[in-house]
This record gives sequence, C-alpha cells and structure tokens, in this order.
Amino acid sequence: MRDWLTSAASGWHRGAVAPPPQLPAEVVEQTRSRYVEAYERLTGRTF
Repeated sequence: MRDWLTSAASGWHRGAVAPPPQLPAEVVEQTRSRYVEAYERLTGRTF
C-alpha cells in the first residue's frame, strides 16, 4: 500500500496538502491477502 501511494501511479506525494487518493481495489486486495497470510502463519489458524 505504501509503495503504491509513493509511486508515480498514485499521482500523490507525501508533502502534498491534499489527502492521498483512494486506493485501487487491487491494492486493497493484495494488502488484505498479505495480512491474512501473516495472521494464518503466526497463529496456525484459518482467518
């Protein structure tokens, strides 16, 4: 998520006064998948 926000694809930069753009659904899904995978590895449970 952070990589996308700071990339040219987002059109936003940290020093901007405007709030960051809405995240694309693909970025949200990829981030969610990583967190679910981490949870399952750490706990041994299915999310």
